[in-house]
Amino acid sequence: MGNYSIKANLLKIKGAFVTNLKGKTATRRCLVIDIDESGMFLGEKGCYLNMAAIEMNETRYGDTHVVKVSLAKDVVEKMTEEERKAIPILGGMHPLQSQAQQIQGQLDGASVCENMDDLPF
Repeated sequence: MGNYSIKANLLKIKGAFVTNLKGKTATRRCLVIDIDESGMFLGEKGCYLNMAAIEMNETRYGDTHVVKVSLAKDVVEKMTEEERKAIPILGGMHPLQSQAQQIQGQLDGASVCENMDDLPF
């Protein structure tokens, strides 16, 4: 298994919103996520959000997987089918290309100059 790039829209997490918070010296635009509403877990060493990457049958927008919040089994069992289907897709995931693969891909489309006397510089 290779390396993957993951992009997630955190505003799709239940209870998330953006607001301006005023501190002593500045006002900052902040993302606020309700821990209890979102399914997050606040532990001793951090605040965690379990997510699952689900492989798609067909690649869409370059993504091979969709990323969703992964809820505890007991929570999912209490949900209706409609509620389970309403769990939002947070984003997507796709394999990262190595630098060598990216360069090779760029070179594949490059044209070869046969006449060095006809260079534009």
